[in-house]
Formats: sequence, structure tokens, C-alpha cells
Amino acid sequence: MSTSLTSRKYFLVYEISFLSLMAALVYVFKTYFRTPIQLPGHTAIFWVIPFIIGIGITCKFGSGTYIGILSGLLIGFIGMADTGPLKVFEYVAMGFTMDVLSVVFRGYLTNIAVGFVLGSLGSFAKLIVNYSITGAIVTNANVILVGIGVAGATHLIFGGAGGVISSIVLSRIQHIKLPTRILDKKKTES
Repeated sequence: MSTSLTSRKYFLVYEISFLSLMAALVYVFKTYFRTPIQLPGHTAIFWVIPFIIGIGITCKFGSGTYIGILSGLLIGFIGMADTGPLKVFEYVAMGFTMDVLSVVFRGYLTNIAVGFVLGSLGSFAKLIVNYSITGAIVTNANVILVGIGVAGATHLIFGGAGGVISSIVLSRIQHIKLPTRILDKKKTES
């Protein structure tokens, strides 16, 4: 009795390697890509892309959460994080939100509207956790809550734009499959 590669519940080594590369790409985008726009969340157009591409290529629940954990750890401990190691919770929330939405929209991640929804809601989930952490650390949380309207709108817009870009890229590379193990090939041939 052979099990197909898609029915496995765990990640294989090459999938973990690919998702780790996507998490490193999130770190690079978040740390080094800056634009002259002085709006909160404007860089979401860049770092939403590796999340959706990682989820779309592996097609397994937990891909976004894994990318979120690893990229949050990289940004929290190595990168320029304002909240330090608590930054991991923001990216876990973003990845988990995208994982749940990818289950809802399974098979339609190449659709531009779905990409917009995944990118905008993932970025908005990151914003909510960011404001929760900052509100818990800072004593005067009312000052922080004043700017949540503009920040929420920009996170939705730029995250959605990144989601549109990633769905276009994903539609171009969806025919590319991750390599399979040699043993799995031998089992299916015999």
C-alpha cells in the first residue's frame, strides 16, 4: 500500500528547505527593501509575496505558519525589530491567517482576487498583533490606537497589492513542482 506524496501530513526535507528560503526572503525584504513612502505597512507589498508563493508551491497547511515562525525569529533576533523577539508573534499570526485562508481558497491561489484577500488579511493580522504587543508594552495605548485607521488601510492596500503580485507569479510558476524523492518514484513505478 503506497501513500502518495500529497497525502502526507508532514513536511519533507526539500519542502522545509524551500519554506526556509521563503522565510529568509521575507527577512531580506523586510530588512533591506525600503521605499521613500512614509506610510505604515507600505513594505507589505514585498514581504507578502514569499508567504503566498511558499503556501502555493507546497500546498500543505502550516506552510505559512512555518514561514512566519522562521522569518519572525530572523527579524526579531537579527533584524531591526522594534519589539525584539516578540516580533515572531506578528509573523506567526500573518502566516497562520494565510494558512487558514488558503484552506478556504484551496486551488484558487493563482486568482488575483484571492491573492489580494490573502495578502491584505495576512498583513492586517500582523498589524493587529503588532498593536496588541505595543499596547501591552507602552503604558499609553490610546496614543497608539489613534493611528490604527490609516495604518489598517495601508496594510490592507499594500498587503493586497503584494498578494496580487504573488498570485501572478504563482500562476506563472505553478507548473513547476518541487523535486520528489527517488524512493517515492520507485514505489509508484512498481
